[in-house]
Parts: sequence; C-alpha cells; structure tokens
Amino acid sequence: MGSNPFDCTCESIAWFANWLNTTNTSVPGRDLQYICNTPNNYHGVLVEKFDNSPCKDHAPFKAFFIFSFTITSSIMILVLLLNFQGWRIKFYWNVLESKILGFKEIDPGNQNFDYDAYIIHAKKDMSWVDRYLLPLEEDENSNFKFCFEERDFEAGLSQLQLIVNSIKKSRKVIFVITHYFLKDQWCKRFKIQQAVQQAIDQSMDSIILLFLEDIPDYKLNHSIHLRRGMFKSRCILEWPVQRERINAFQQKLKIALGSSNVVN
Repeated sequence: MGSNPFDCTCESIAWFANWLNTTNTSVPGRDLQYICNTPNNYHGVLVEKFDNSPCKDHAPFKAFFIFSFTITSSIMILVLLLNFQGWRIKFYWNVLESKILGFKEIDPGNQNFDYDAYIIHAKKDMSWVDRYLLPLEEDENSNFKFCFEERDFEAGLSQLQLIVNSIKKSRKVIFVITHYFLKDQWCKRFKIQQAVQQAIDQSMDSIILLFLEDIPDYKLNHSIHLRRGMFKSRCILEWPVQRERINAFQQKLKIALGSSNVVN
C-alpha cells in the first residue's frame, strides 16, 4: 500500500489513520511511503498525522444510515409477514378484539345448548354423515345429539333463519371437509361464514374440522379462507384409510366434542 496517492479525507482515510496510530503491527515504510496527496491542505503530510477530529461531524450521516436501514428492513419484514401470515394475524386480532369488547363464552357447559354439534357438509357427503357421524348419538357412553339439517329442520320455515338459530344452539360446529365441500357454494357463502363469525364474536373454540380427503392447506385457504393453523390440533381430524382405525377416529372425535369452548 506504500507509495500510493492517499486521499486524506474523512470518508477515505479516517479509519486507516486511526488504525495506524493504534495498531501494534509493524508497518514498513509508514514514515516515508504513507503520504497524503489530496486534498491540498494535506498534500505531503503523513497519513498517520491526519486529524480525524472533524470527522465526528459526519456522525449524523451514520445515524441517518442506521435509521433508514432499520426503517426499510422493518417495512420489508412487515410486508412479508402480512403476505404470508396475515390470515393468522387477522384471526387472532378478531379474537382479541372480541375479548376486549367484552364478549365471553356463552356457556362453559352444555346447559344452554340444544345440540352438541351442528354438522356442515356437502350434499354429496350426506351418506357418510348418516353412516359414520349420526350413529354416535346412539352411543350410551357419549350420548351426543347432532343437528342434522335433513332430519332436524322443520319444513316451511326460512332455511337461512333455521341455520343461524341452529348454529347458535349448538355447542360445536363440525365441518365435513371434502373436495365437494370446498365447491359447495351454499356452504362457502353462508354456513361456514356464519359458524366462523359466531366463534370469533363469542371467543369460542367451537369448530371441528373433519378431513375425509387429503386437502392441501393452500386449497383450504383459497376456497373457504381457513387454515389448519387457526385451530387446535385436537379439533383437526383425518378420516383413516384403514378401517381398523375408525374406532380410534371416533374416539378422537368424542374428545374434540367434549373439549372446552374457551379460547386459551
């Protein structure tokens, strides 16, 4: 580095001059070859004689750089967070808002509910519900009572009002999720929205997801704006491929149906 035309300014040489004056390292030729060339007032002066005290005036530029870098990085992180986790933030914000406004769980037990669960399913999945869910009502150990539209709705009354009232009277809401379910406009546009809104407004952990098929999370979010991460693991059940595991599935469902509605 010796015998070079050093530019003795704060931006170029301050750190090097400071290093020369503090290092214990032997620098050959430092008294002869390390000489300032520019600016004029330092021409011919040794680099180690450079006065870096005026360079302290440049501190605000460093502070500005740190500030601007921090702000820019924070904005980038926020944008990425909202893009990939916005759904989760919005969901928990709604739950927090409901708690702050004073909404509480309607009933910690069963005394104010007519049904243990309201079943939301696509029409093409009706046979599965009739075969595997409704028989649980006959189990003497559990004694569940489900609201099944095709069986329990009174004829001649407004279906919209019946759905709203039945969901309010149900302690839990079961989503029987298949590809048919994701395409069912009646489920997507009203039933699911009504169940989710009630759960948020009343701070209730009341929704159970039953997956009869392998549904990727991105399809679930795209179709009904829900993700598995919004629900506790005990409220997410997968229909088993092996028939010998059906009893275990039903036992998990009983646990989910009996779990508390309190949002922890």
